[in-house]
Amino acid sequence: MGPSDHTPAQLLIPVPYLGTANLWLLRGEPLTLVDTGPKSDKALSALERRLREHGLVVEDIELLLLTHHHLDHTGLAGWIRERSGARVAALDATAAWGVGYHVQAAAERRFTETLLAAHGVPAAYIADTEPFWQHIVRGSADYETDIVLADGDEIRAGGRTLRTVHRPGHSTTDTLFVDDAANEAIVGDHLLAEITSGAETTQSDLPAGGRRRALFDYLTGLELTAAMNLGRCYSGHGPIIRSPAKLIEERFAFHSARLDRITEIVESGADTAFAISRALWSEEVAATQTVLAIWEVLGHLDILVNRGTIGEDVDRTGTHSFHPTGAPTIATANR
Repeated sequence: MGPSDHTPAQLLIPVPYLGTANLWLLRGEPLTLVDTGPKSDKALSALERRLREHGLVVEDIELLLLTHHHLDHTGLAGWIRERSGARVAALDATAAWGVGYHVQAAAERRFTETLLAAHGVPAAYIADTEPFWQHIVRGSADYETDIVLADGDEIRAGGRTLRTVHRPGHSTTDTLFVDDAANEAIVGDHLLAEITSGAETTQSDLPAGGRRRALFDYLTGLELTAAMNLGRCYSGHGPIIRSPAKLIEERFAFHSARLDRITEIVESGADTAFAISRALWSEEVAATQTVLAIWEVLGHLDILVNRGTIGEDVDRTGTHSFHPTGAPTIATANR
C-alpha cells in the first residue's frame, strides 16, 4: 500500500449469492494473501487462475491473513495452509472459529431459530431457512491459526507493517489491518463500496446471555473508522474505497432513514420484527431472506427502543412485540 507499485492486487473469487469476493495479494516479504474465498472447487480454481495471472502459484504464499470468520473469507484457509506451508494469522476471535467451525455454526443456527420464533416468524418460514444454513456448512471448514493476534498487535505482511484493529458489528470477528504509514487499511466487510454491510445478530457472550446489539457495535465502529481519516480502504467485496469518510457519512444517512421508516411502520400497526420486515420490503423478501431481514430489523429496533421512540414487550411465551411511545426520533443513527 502507499506507492502505486505497492497497491494490493485484487483477486476476484466467485461466491454463491454474493457474486464475488475480494482477496488481496500483498507483494513483498512475506508474500501475503488476505482472505481465501469459500470452500469450493470453483473458488479454488479461480484462486489458482488469479495467482497465475501474477506469475504465482498457491505454494508461493507465505502468510495468510483473515479479516473475519465468514465462510467466503476463510473457507479455503486450511487447504491453502496445508498446500503452501503458509502461516495463518488472525484475530483471536477469528482463530477460535477455526476450531470446530461447524459446531459453532450449528450453535448459531439453534440460537437464531429460537430468535426468529420469538420475533413472530412462522414455523414454516423458519424451516425454509435450511438452504441458508446448508450454504454455511458447504462453504466453510476448520482452519488452524499460527499467529493469533490481539487488538492493537502489529504484523509484517507483504513488506508492510499492519496494525490489527478489532471492529465487531458486521460479524463478531471483523478485523481491520491498518497500514499507518500509508494511511490505508484492508477492512474486510466492515465497509463496502456498493452495499451497506449487515450486522448479524448472534448470541451474547456476556454472563447474562441474550443477544448482541450488533448494529450498536457496528455503528460505533464506523464512527471510530471515520475518525481515522483513512485515505483508502480495500474491502471484501466491490471496488476499492477511495473516500472512506464520505462513504461512512452515506452509511449513517442510510441508517437514519431506515430508523425513520421503521418508526412509521410500527406506528401503522406492525408489532413484530417479522411484520415489520414484510412492510419494509415485501412478503417475498421476508420469506426468502428471513434471517438477514430479521437481523436488520432487530438492529434498528434496538436503537429505537434505546431512544424511547419504540417500546418493547415480552409475553409469557417469550414472544416480543413493539409499539410506538410517541417520543420524537433523533436524526443521528447511532445516538
